[in-house]
Parts: sequence; structure tokens; C-alpha cells
Amino acid sequence: MRKAASGIAGELARIALFEGLGPEALENLAGASSYLEVRSEERIYWQGEIPNACYQVISGHVRRTLASPEGDEKTIDVMSAGQGFGLVEMFGQAPYVSFAAATEKSLLLRIGREVIMEAMGANPMLSLRVMAAAADRQAAFERDVAACFFHSGCRRLIDYLIRQAGAAFDPEGETTFQLPITKRLIAARIGVSAETLSRSFRELSEAGLIRVCGREVTLLRKLAARRAADAVEVHQHAQRQVRDRRCGDRRTERSSFARPPGSRA
Repeated sequence: MRKAASGIAGELARIALFEGLGPEALENLAGASSYLEVRSEERIYWQGEIPNACYQVISGHVRRTLASPEGDEKTIDVMSAGQGFGLVEMFGQAPYVSFAAATEKSLLLRIGREVIMEAMGANPMLSLRVMAAAADRQAAFERDVAACFFHSGCRRLIDYLIRQAGAAFDPEGETTFQLPITKRLIAARIGVSAETLSRSFRELSEAGLIRVCGREVTLLRKLAARRAADAVEVHQHAQRQVRDRRCGDRRTERSSFARPPGSRA
């Protein structure tokens, strides 16, 4: 069911992507936009559809999920209020690889593809922001792939909790916030089983890194030190790889210079 479109221009002005656009540009965008109310588990778009709009979550939560022909599902992302989705997909000709569905009653803002293309042509800054959004999404995708292959369940949970804390995260003190989604969805989002997630919450609590009471989570000071140590380890590993690669290149160069002309490797 679609809600009356009053106030859409004001809603668009509060979205970071459109921040700073003039009144005329916002009115043009609003003319091709509409509110969309969706029930729990109602599909917003289907896997295989051709993208023709992007969406902003006003309230509620939306999951993007891959579905196999056999009926198996894998949730790849969960969006909360203030987050958008579907922007990058609009600029290709490929159909959606995943479907989007609300996890609870939600209110979305749907913005049509053509009007965004027109706004980008008239506003170079908007084009740059769209490219930045595409770059951020690619980086996030690579981080998720790396986490699935190389990070433990505890490490994935730590990264997720710190992302949820956002700017409120205090590495010198305690940070308390409410989990925005169920633990079942969190497990799907970070790519672990429900049992692994429960075990990770328990291990982090026993280690004095977090405190959990229902959906309320408190990140304790020791958590920042743990994450910093992980970051140092990752940085040192990357440096070792660079050194090893450079040493290998130098050995190859010396070997090639040492061979007489015309000799075989």
C-alpha cells in the first residue's frame, strides 16, 4: 500500500545522497518518488526483476536475500532506518540477484531510476556521491568475503557490533545500544549459524568484552583493545606479504641478470 506523498521533498533533503540539492531538484525527485508501506516478509522486489528504483528505509528493517532453486536462502544484508539500497543496481541492465523483503512492518521511500539519472546529469556532485556509494559497496563486499573466509565467529560479531554502535562507539569507555534486529538475522548477516552466534556472544561476555541483556548490548573498554590488537595483526601480516613479494621480485631480477644471453631458464 502506498502512502500519500506529502513531505517527500523534505524527506529527500534529509538523505545524505541528496544533501545540498536545490529546491527545484528536490521537487523533481519528489515527483517521481513515493512512500511504500510493506508488511512483515512482504517482498519489495523479486529476484530476477530488472531494477528501476532505489529505496530508503524510513522505519523498520529490510533484508536482502539470495534464494536457490531448491528454496534455500542466504541473507546478505539487513538495512535499518536511515539506510538505502538498490542504488547501484539501477545503473546496470542485469536483473536483481537477490530479493528484498521487510522483516517487520516498514515504511520505505521509493525513488525512480529516470529522475535520479536526470538529477545526476544536472548535478555533478550527485554523480560523485553515487560513485562513492558504489565504491563503498564494493569495499564492504570485499570485507564480507574476507570475513567469511578468514575471520572467526567472534571476530565477525565484534566487527558487526562496532558498526552498529557507529559514531557513538567510545573506545575509552562503555557504549550501550539496542540490537536493531533479531539474533537470527544477525547470524544470517554475518554468515554464521545461530549456535555459533550464541557461542560467540557467550565467549565475548565471559572475556569481559561485552555485556548483554536481551537486545541491549554494552561494549566494554577491553573490546577496543582487542580490536586494535586484531588490526595490528592484520597490518603486520600485510606488511610481511609486501616484503615477501618484493624479495621474490628481487630474486627473479638477479636470476635473470645472471643468465648468459641465449641461455634457457
